[in-house]
Amino acid sequence: MWLRLGDGEIINLAFARTIRKGDESTIVIEMSGDGTKKVIPFPTDPHRDHTFEKLVENLSRLRLALK
Repeated sequence: MWLRLGDGEIINLAFARTIRKGDESTIVIEMSGDGTKKVIPFPTDPHRDHTFEKLVENLSRLRLALK
C-alpha cells in the first residue's frame, strides 16, 4: 500500500516499521532499512487522530484481504 505525502513524496507502507501519533499534532512513520523517520504535521490533534484512525482501518482491511 502506498501513502502519498503531499505533492512530492510517496512511501511504500510495506517498508514502514512503526506508525504512531507524535507530539504537536503529527504522525511519525519509521521506515525499515535506513531508519528514516517521516513526520507528517496536521493543523490540530483531532485532525491527526481522524487521519490516524483511517490509516489504521485501511491497513487492517488490507491485511484481512491478503489472508
